[in-house]
Formats: sequence, structure tokens, C-alpha cells
Amino acid sequence: MSEKNKMHTGDLYDPHDDEILAWQLGCLDRLYEFNQTRPTELDKREALLKEMFAEIGEGCYIEPELRQKYGL
Repeated sequence: MSEKNKMHTGDLYDPHDDEILAWQLGCLDRLYEFNQTRPTELDKREALLKEMFAEIGEGCYIEPELRQKYGL
């Protein structure tokens, strides 16, 4: 079982695993992009939120600056 799968199943995992680190960097890039959006870029924010979260409700609004450790 990969370290990423262990993380998702709640088992102990190595947070320094190359796959996990690469995945986390991708998540941090999307989060950075979300946090740099202009107040008028509501469609872009919504699209990024849909990428970052499994599900968001209709009319969901999150004001940047958003922080998270892991995502997607």
C-alpha cells in the first residue's frame, strides 16, 4: 500500500514520501492561485474551490486568505 493510500485510510504513513510531497506542492500551488485572485474573479475562485474540495454547496463563498495543510 502506498504512503498516500495509508494517509487516506488513517494508517500511519511517512509524510516525507516523494509522492505525498509532490501532491502537497500541487495543492499549495492551487491554494496560492486561489489566494491571489482579485475580488472580481468570482468564477475563477469557484472553479478553484471545486478543484480543492470534493464538494461545495451552491453559493459557497470563501474569502481569501484560505489556508490548509493537505487537500484534494
